[in-house]
Amino acid sequence: MNTLIPIRPFNDFNNLDEFFGTLFGEHSRPSHTPQLTIPLDVIEDEGKITIKAAVPGINPDELEITIENNVLTIKGEHKTETVSETAKVFRRENTYGSFSRSLRLSAQLNQDAISATFKNGFVTITIPRVEEEKPKALRIPVQTEN
Repeated sequence: MNTLIPIRPFNDFNNLDEFFGTLFGEHSRPSHTPQLTIPLDVIEDEGKITIKAAVPGINPDELEITIENNVLTIKGEHKTETVSETAKVFRRENTYGSFSRSLRLSAQLNQDAISATFKNGFVTITIPRVEEEKPKALRIPVQTEN
């Protein structure tokens, strides 16, 4: 008996994305939300976390970056370009609409020293780690009893 198993590659990608999002503490949103997502790189080096997000075609003034309850959120919108009624559209592959991406941050980050820069369609957010207090050695003098 031959049984056909449907192949749904996009469902597999969504499941994989959801798995890694859960693994790395990313906030998930309901699957019915019609929001776009943006790719992120998250790197730790030299005592700081760097988050680099691809936001091509977005004006940096239109980006909204917030932190609330240790959750960093990057929001924006790819606005639809209008086409005249007389134009013939042969292909439209660019996606338009709002996007949002959230990451849960470690409590050991110095959120007061966060910075963000924008260059060539990428926003780079840098958050230094809180420096741990190093234990101090306390020398206790030993007294002799008479």
